[in-house]
Amino acid sequence: MKTLVLNAGYEPIRVVSWEKAMILLLTEKAEMIKAYKRFVRSARHSFQLPQIIKLKRYVTNFTLAAGVIAYSRHNVFKRDKFQCQYCAKKLNEKTATLDHIIPKSKGGLDSWDNTVCCCMSCNSHKGNRTLEESHMTLMRPPRRPALRVALREMLAEFECEEWGI
Repeated sequence: MKTLVLNAGYEPIRVVSWEKAMILLLTEKAEMIKAYKRFVRSARHSFQLPQIIKLKRYVTNFTLAAGVIAYSRHNVFKRDKFQCQYCAKKLNEKTATLDHIIPKSKGGLDSWDNTVCCCMSCNSHKGNRTLEESHMTLMRPPRRPALRVALREMLAEFECEEWGI
């Protein structure tokens, strides 16, 4: 189960595990906005699992709050919708690999514009070569995802479409 964390001003900042959200709630650093219909129990207490929480203090050092989607392996997979950018095969977290369009050995960087989601067979076929050298083409050119689109997708997971983002 995932929990959406909102800043004190109700801006979405990140998604965390329900365990991390419970820690924020129990240490009184956050308050519950919306809960799942499931419970977690201890010897003496029963707690509803948090779906959306809001921090009590405003935090400014999160990347989403700064207006930028952080570059990460998982975010590249999400941008490409877990689909191989060479053969269009549907993948999951375990079968997806990260391919550098310009290999790192040839000066390629870990960046939004140089990495794509790729299946293992296409990644092996391309090897340590450029697109031209491997005679492969991308389904679409990679780019940094727009913050508005990423936020809309994140909020849709938590049934928050009415927020107008």
